Amino acid sequence: MAEYSCGQNLARLFLVIFNLIFVIVGLALIVVGGLLKAGAEFLDVLGSFVKEIPGLGNIAIAIIAFGVVIFLIGIFGTCGSCCSVRCMLILYAVLVMIITLAEVVIVALLFSGTLDKTVTKGFSNLTKKYKMPADIAKIDADDIVSRLIDAVFISLKCCDYENIVGATSNKIPPSCCKGLSRKVLESGDLTAIQACNNSPSDANSYINKRCGVALIDMMRDNQAYVIGIGVALLVIELLCIFFSLWICSQINKKNRVSSI
Repeated sequence: MAEYSCGQNLARLFLVIFNLIFVIVGLALIVVGGLLKAGAEFLDVLGSFVKEIPGLGNIAIAIIAFGVVIFLIGIFGTCGSCCSVRCMLILYAVLVMIITLAEVVIVALLFSGTLDKTVTKGFSNLTKKYKMPADIAKIDADDIVSRLIDAVFISLKCCDYENIVGATSNKIPPSCCKGLSRKVLESGDLTAIQACNNSPSDANSYINKRCGVALIDMMRDNQAYVIGIGVALLVIELLCIFFSLWICSQINKKNRVSSI
């Protein structure tokens, strides 16, 4: 009995430590979302542009909601294992199973090639919402969706211009041009960007590189890290599921013995 009791205590300790991390992360997301929603003064350090983002309130609500979900999962795992609450442990195991299955599906799609088509189609649909800036010098003053797409173009060094209204092979979004940065915009010297914008080529732009392909290539270039992190998460999640269900079974045995 002593060995079994030690094993059960180790299982509970593992669940408590892992799920306390969930609780802390969830609380952090809730706090950040709450501060964004309230428009706290700390946003000043991020710049006035962040505070003026249209729909910032909705983004804050989404962050809070995600934080609440993470927090509840952590609470179910922590309290269920500490206090031997069977219903909490079962619910916790089910939620972790759902997350694990979602991760497995994503990995399967990545290696099957289906994810390539899904990502490419997703980018194509997203770029339909892009609005060409009327003035390159005031690019930050436009809508947030377009600016997020600009961020994707710049970070992935790609250009999905086909579905953008007003864009052609002879006139592309400025963010598709090589060398565009906030420093360049603030300098006021936009000669090279304007030349690229109106006469793009492989030398001055990413006009022939699609974002879906760029993203998949980046993931495959870092495949070893992705696989390593994925395997580590999978092992931890499977251990959480196993330990939570095992503790549940021990609770049932204890209840049966107590009732005799």
